Amino acid sequence: MSIRIGIDLMESENSPKAILKETLHFAKSLNKDVEFIFFAKNDLKDEFEKIEKEIDYPFDIVYSEHTIAMDEDPLLAIRRRKDSTIFKGLKYSKEDKIDAFISCGNTGALAAGATHLIKTFKNISRPALLALLPTKKNLLAILDVGASIAMSSDNLVQFALLGAAFQKAKGIEKPNVGLLNIGEEKQKGTFHHQKAYLELKKITNDFKFAGNIEGKEVFEGRVDVLVTDGFTGNIFLKTSEGLASFVLDKVEKNIIDKKTEILKVLKGLKKRLSYGEYPGAVLMGVKKLVIKCHGYSSIKGIISATKGAVELVENNLIASIKSYLD
Repeated sequence: MSIRIGIDLMESENSPKAILKETLHFAKSLNKDVEFIFFAKNDLKDEFEKIEKEIDYPFDIVYSEHTIAMDEDPLLAIRRRKDSTIFKGLKYSKEDKIDAFISCGNTGALAAGATHLIKTFKNISRPALLALLPTKKNLLAILDVGASIAMSSDNLVQFALLGAAFQKAKGIEKPNVGLLNIGEEKQKGTFHHQKAYLELKKITNDFKFAGNIEGKEVFEGRVDVLVTDGFTGNIFLKTSEGLASFVLDKVEKNIIDKKTEILKVLKGLKKRLSYGEYPGAVLMGVKKLVIKCHGYSSIKGIISATKGAVELVENNLIASIKSYLD
């Protein structure tokens, strides 16, 4: 049975044509039965009909009248713009016409639309965006990194369960979970952090709670899952990427011999940490696979997200999470 990947071509800094052509070029190298359904605006129909004749790989395009701009109110937009690429992509996901949906579009609209159309799992009140960060020892799952700026202690506990479910699906039997905070002591942080700390301490069957984790400790690799609210998580993720890029640029410019092995290592590390080439964040908590790429993700980043989506479908991520949460 083929894997069906839906990709929203709009609201990226890359042209829709470039995303479509590069995705299909990548598809030819997969050696797997993968179908692609693209979502685009009506005014691109003539241009894409020419591409269909040029590219020797089957694909479908679903056209819409609208897109949802980055500066639009997410809730209003998802209610009013049902003939938009995001809404139609989520609708296809809900109706099992695609196995995964990838979008660079309005984050709030994607999260609100997924919650409204696809629905969240039982006992999960709001979804969270999960990103993977490299540390000294492992790949860290951090969530929420921007699905919502609202926060409660219940949300933080739910995010911990979702993060643990993700890492369990990836083969970690009992993940270590930490709570991002301003200090290690249990009384640190806001009321919500303090309450979440006490609740997480009670959970012993699903994961091992490592307590509060300060920002300076994140990259030590002490935990497999780092829990935070979407506002803090988004700032932390982008600051980490920006700082890494700044430091690596400075080191690179001060290396006299440009042919040294260390320069190759640094360039590889820079790519690994680049948010533009990061393979997207998984919208955890909803009943279908939805992946969010940043608006300024490079073509490589979107291709990485596509490759990641295929792997997550093959590994039955959503079924594994459902089984774990049930």
